[in-house]
Amino acid sequence: YSLRKLKTGTASVAVALTVLGAGFANQTTVKAEVEPRPLATTGGEKSRKLDELYNELHDENSQLVEEKAALLDKLEELEKEKEKKAEKAEER
Repeated sequence: YSLRKLKTGTASVAVALTVLGAGFANQTTVKAEVEPRPLATTGGEKSRKLDELYNELHDENSQLVEEKAALLDKLEELEKEKEKKAEKAEER
């Protein structure tokens, strides 16, 4: 049977079933062998630790942004100096 005669959606399903197999047709149940871990006993403690971590990362990010700005300023100054030296060399 030709897939060209089928509508696009039907052909797509036919191709998917052919490629992936008929695993979708049978219902397979999977059961975990390990009991799930209990959630943290104190939600407040976990929240506090996450807040501390967030604040540390926020401070580090702020510091890095400032350092980046300073380095970009220094780079701009060096590029201007380089242009001035190139202009002086051309004048000679």
